[in-house]
Amino acid sequence: MIIWFLLLTGLILRLINLNQSLWLDEAVQAITSQRSFGYIFQEITGDFHPPLYHFLMHCWVRLFGSSEIALRVPSVLFGVGTVYVLYKINELTKLRINGLIVAIFLATSPFHIYYSQEARMYSMVTFLTAASMFFFLKINELADAKIKKSDFLVYFLFTLLALYTDYYAFLILLAQSIFLLIQKRYKFLILNSMFLILFYFPWLPMLFTQIKTGMLATQNLPEWGKLVNVSFLKALPLTFVKFSIGRITIFDKRVYAFLSGFIILIFGFLIAKGYLKGKKLLITNHQSLITLWFFVPLSVSWLASLVVPNYQPFRLILILPAYYLLTVFGINSLKPLLKKSVIVLILFVNFVSLGAYYFNPYFHREDWRGLVNFLKEQEGIAVLPSDNSNWPIRYYDPKNEIKLIYGVTRTDKKEEKVFFIRYLIPLFDPKENILAELSVLGYTKVKEISFNQIPIWEYELTD
Repeated sequence: MIIWFLLLTGLILRLINLNQSLWLDEAVQAITSQRSFGYIFQEITGDFHPPLYHFLMHCWVRLFGSSEIALRVPSVLFGVGTVYVLYKINELTKLRINGLIVAIFLATSPFHIYYSQEARMYSMVTFLTAASMFFFLKINELADAKIKKSDFLVYFLFTLLALYTDYYAFLILLAQSIFLLIQKRYKFLILNSMFLILFYFPWLPMLFTQIKTGMLATQNLPEWGKLVNVSFLKALPLTFVKFSIGRITIFDKRVYAFLSGFIILIFGFLIAKGYLKGKKLLITNHQSLITLWFFVPLSVSWLASLVVPNYQPFRLILILPAYYLLTVFGINSLKPLLKKSVIVLILFVNFVSLGAYYFNPYFHREDWRGLVNFLKEQEGIAVLPSDNSNWPIRYYDPKNEIKLIYGVTRTDKKEEKVFFIRYLIPLFDPKENILAELSVLGYTKVKEISFNQIPIWEYELTD
């Protein structure tokens, strides 16, 4: 009964503030889902993800609509489902940890809650990879000859679905394959690889197209790598911090650095202590698998960022369950009083971070809804640096009531006011050419407005 109460709590925490404005990627998802099925393949060439989540949302919006809440409900459900799967994983392991503690950590995790409210595929792939790991653990208990076809097929299905949801799921498959090599389970490894290659083969042509499109985009937008990539030295510490406190930040850099160091020290100590305790108790198989689940995707992504600059902690949310499993195993190795103190401390951090996220609008998503409502009430013209970022305006202004142009070369000087939406300026207008053109045309800045990290500069015609 306790686990069901915990799942209800996790659901409620994921429903709070669910009606935030959609941000850029969610707006792309929303419009793509509203269009025809064939449009998915047109849009997905520039969205470096497999198609499964797009297929799901295409069907979902036709049943439940495309409001902010409706679009995010699938991620909420996948998020709650992951909490339950993590609880069930504990029942299969021999790590001697309390499954409820693991589950409550994930249920109240500010990082997991944030992405359980995102109309993108991250919550879905976390659920699918966790389910893949659950059945992988179940199969691992048996000799190859005793593996049930039903268990293998269910494991294979969840793994394949994960691979068709997010390319980062291949890193989970890599962790499983390394484990099978260590265990010398060659038959299982070969059979699994053959099946996955066979069923993933039809998608490979589109994957190659996406790679070519991505390379072309990187050439045309050289600042893209800096925008989407965390620096190599900051990447790992930032991942631990974000996994622990979510998307919030502290504006005093010294305080933030101190708390970040404290968090890294605590969680690093717990993971290391749990690992050493497991070796002493000869708890090798399950601990090794969960350790690989966490460290293989983390290390591969980190090292790969030297070649492909695309490292972001949220892309690794599919290893968050392993993060908490290793943490709780470390907690379980402590003395009773210290164990309770650490559990209370982690929950305290979770709820304080959640409070900051819930009640401080700055930590919410970009307020395109507020921006569009503001522009609809104004007389004048809006300027965006690029039409690649107009998706949220298209979503919130389907009737095209806002006068919108890209750049200012076509600006009509009869317009008394110009509202310059300075969104992704370092990417689309790094030399500030638009500012120069506005000055030449005789416009003077009179006001700055912000819609939750979307700055607008208001200009008036003075010549």
